[in-house]
Amino acid sequence: MKIINPLLHPPVSGAIISGRTTSFQDGIFIMEYYIPRPREQALEQLEAYILEHNLQANDRLPPEREMCKMWGINRTTLRGAIARLESSGRLFAVQGSGTCIVPRFRRTLHDRERNSFIEYSTNGDCCLETRPISVSVIQGDEDPDHAFSLPQEENLYRIRRMHLLDGVPVMLETAYVPVALAPGLERRTDFSATSDSVFQILRTDYRLDVSPMEEKAFLSPVREEEEQLLNLSHGESAYLILTKMTLKDGTPAEYCRTVGRTDRIEIAGRLLWQNGKEEQE
Repeated sequence: MKIINPLLHPPVSGAIISGRTTSFQDGIFIMEYYIPRPREQALEQLEAYILEHNLQANDRLPPEREMCKMWGINRTTLRGAIARLESSGRLFAVQGSGTCIVPRFRRTLHDRERNSFIEYSTNGDCCLETRPISVSVIQGDEDPDHAFSLPQEENLYRIRRMHLLDGVPVMLETAYVPVALAPGLERRTDFSATSDSVFQILRTDYRLDVSPMEEKAFLSPVREEEEQLLNLSHGESAYLILTKMTLKDGTPAEYCRTVGRTDRIEIAGRLLWQNGKEEQE
């Protein structure tokens, strides 16, 4: 059997080649290839450079002249690739300083400690802030996501907070907690940048043994009010994270709906597996 692989024998020296198997005939895999346009090639080289050098928030790219020399491209092609990364929220220009990496916030799914927004960040160059929007009491049947399926006579707290990254609203959090589990929660005034997450408040202040039961993340259009608060265009998709917390006996303790801007948020996950009785991360 013979394999024809244009990645090993490209027709143009130094070109970036992309190949894929298209057919299998007479014992031969036949692969097609294409040579990207100069702007696409420059885009790939920019992204590879960012990954290879592990550039972080506010780190600066090399001068345009240096990048053009590195990759053998002209300045117009390079600027076109930079413009695409700027429009997608990856890069931003600083007058007199060059092009820098846009700060982004990483949200980890299935975080057993349920850290606050401030504790999630490991980048000291970013300015993180949490602003309370409202804390209210609603009837059980007014729960828009039907997370608790409570009867009308049982009430829920609805706690809404906005998380900002360098002054930009990036993540809207709406948490629901049964009033019976946390009496007096609505009187708290410290749902601010230094406050704990609702999860931590339930565990620390109310001595509730709360644990994450289920967490899902989607890329989805969101509600009109959420679009306005996050400055999203109508119909624009955002990250939607739905989290359910329970007590040890299975009693629902918290339901959280988090909406995040895709241009400023990264979603990370953890793979868990079992080896006998031992669970590892």
